Amino acid sequence: MFRDIEDLSAKQRSLGNIFSRSIRIWEKFGDTIFEDLIGDQQAWLKNDQDLLISDERIGRQGSRSTLLADHFREMKQKAGDWGFERIHLICMIRRQDHWLASHYAQMSDRNPQAGQEDFKKLIRNITSPYRFRYGFGMLLEYNELYDQLSDAYGDSNLLMLPYEELKQTPAAFLESLLGRLGTPSETIEHILDETSGTKKNVRSEQDVWQLRNKRKRVAGIPLPKWIFTGGEKTIKLMPEYTQQVFECYSAGNRELALKTGLNLEEHGYFGPGSSSKNP
Repeated sequence: MFRDIEDLSAKQRSLGNIFSRSIRIWEKFGDTIFEDLIGDQQAWLKNDQDLLISDERIGRQGSRSTLLADHFREMKQKAGDWGFERIHLICMIRRQDHWLASHYAQMSDRNPQAGQEDFKKLIRNITSPYRFRYGFGMLLEYNELYDQLSDAYGDSNLLMLPYEELKQTPAAFLESLLGRLGTPSETIEHILDETSGTKKNVRSEQDVWQLRNKRKRVAGIPLPKWIFTGGEKTIKLMPEYTQQVFECYSAGNRELALKTGLNLEEHGYFGPGSSSKNP
């Protein structure tokens, strides 16, 4: 639908790009948005189907959770015209310190400064109220995100699941996730079989994350991945980094656990010493 640089770099993920704009877009282009997602309106209404949308960029708007919730409210209004009686939100969360380390490693191939000192700087900036804490840092304020989304759709239409449960108890995780979607039990077993050998994007061991090879550019054009520069190969999530992160987020995590019944303490969301597990 849109053609600016950010849209194109996101490979035209429709909702992720739309949610970064004003909510007024639903009033002007709501039908066009659903046509882009589904196709012809009358054909869709005849099929009487459910729809599952997975777009990682939707979640990236969580740093502005009020705007994100407003988009979902507007989407709900237009969805009624397309035959949808209910919208259910599924949100996966991850321990904030692990999320930051994984995100940093995942993006390291496009960061010429990637390394331990630069990662340390990111932690310092994310936790600083004068830098990113109330900007990008709000993406990891899961309690605030829950409040805004549940206010938009209600608690019964919002499911939050910790990523750590997928790592440790995948069957139970999938039962929660797919059960809410009405998925047959045999399908859950099939998914487990299909994904059992899948590799993670970025591997970590004992709080060490592997960085990606830095790609060279000529006149702004990235060269093939096999042409890369040297540099540090890993970053380590130091205990002091984790301490800094949870000084910001542990209070909100505790509130979220009370509201949802999620056992976040078991997965270390309350800070150092709250769990012996380290997924």
